[in-house]
Amino acid sequence: MIENVINRLEGVRQTSQGRYVARCPSHPDKTPSLALSEADDKVLIHCFGGCDVSDVVAAIGLELSDLFPPREQA
Repeated sequence: MIENVINRLEGVRQTSQGRYVARCPSHPDKTPSLALSEADDKVLIHCFGGCDVSDVVAAIGLELSDLFPPREQA
């Protein structure tokens, strides 16, 4: 699931197993300030520049729901 996110970003670099940094698409970013990781089938995103997660995912053409596994229908 994280591949769908990192494939849309620039300057992606893997820092350890399942953890990445990239340039934030929602503000002018010359060095990677966006941290990404995957935990329990969820993609976790944090911008050290202060951008809101909803702004980051919108800038790459996704929605917040794309960061979570699909819900099971009852």
